[in-house]
Amino acid sequence: MAPLVWLVTGTTSGIGRAVVEEIVARGDKVIASGRKVEERLGSIKSDSLALLELDISAGREAITAAIQSAWSIFGHIDVLLNNAGMSAMLSAEEATDAYIDTMFTVNLFGQMHVTAAILPLLRAQGHGVVAFTSSSTAWTPLPFMSHYAASKAALSAYVESLRKELQPFGIDTVAFECGGCLTHLGQPRSEGAAAFGSEGTSVSAYGPGLMALGGMFASDPMAFMPGDPRKVAAGMVDVVKREGLAAGKPWAVRVILGSDAYDSIKQKAAEILTLADGWKDVSYATDRDGYSHETQKVYLEAVSIIEKE
Repeated sequence: MAPLVWLVTGTTSGIGRAVVEEIVARGDKVIASGRKVEERLGSIKSDSLALLELDISAGREAITAAIQSAWSIFGHIDVLLNNAGMSAMLSAEEATDAYIDTMFTVNLFGQMHVTAAILPLLRAQGHGVVAFTSSSTAWTPLPFMSHYAASKAALSAYVESLRKELQPFGIDTVAFECGGCLTHLGQPRSEGAAAFGSEGTSVSAYGPGLMALGGMFASDPMAFMPGDPRKVAAGMVDVVKREGLAAGKPWAVRVILGSDAYDSIKQKAAEILTLADGWKDVSYATDRDGYSHETQKVYLEAVSIIEKE
């Protein structure tokens, strides 16, 4: 099998850098992208590892130009991994427009722009994989991280819908819903700047809750973040390449990575089913008189067929 060519965003640290190293170790080629990428990864550049300056918050025009440049490096791209992301803790009440815009631009809109820019090239090529680093908080949001969780929930929903659009063109999508890892996710986006959202709370009523949550992670981060970035990276590459534990498994559009993610998502799914069953009479009571539920069954079957094709 010929080596795959990957484009990975957000590669200057954490999971992104671990993925780049894993890709090269597997014999594939990778275009590692990010902000100040030459400064941060220049020492590991090789014939199999190219670097691309790419800020996913730069806007659609700049991103499209960068993707065109990326495609020309090795002549094509097989896999795009949208890994860039950020997180922060702040009460919903205190979040400014700038805070919200930055969070959603990095975690959602920028990833949409990168994806939209590469899709015409992947469609013309007739194959490809578009992967995304999402989070288990899409299912189980934490307090004071409402905007982070909302951006990741929107991202996972986007990926699931995107797969239904792209399957006819031989393009697969997957969202990796990761649990906790010790990375630099909440660190400053530029040198000398404070960590995003690190100013704490200006509303004293939120202080105890914010301090309790932050203190829990700060006191013993290893206890609450079991993930190993290198193992997460290996799992991602396995899923895309259908190797390791992923070999022989059917393609999944949402893949859970991490025992904490698995346990919390499984519990949440059970709670959702219990909630749905307990409120079924209220849900059904809003249908118009004379509506046939057989129609809904036909719709669900049609959607299922689309997803399997």
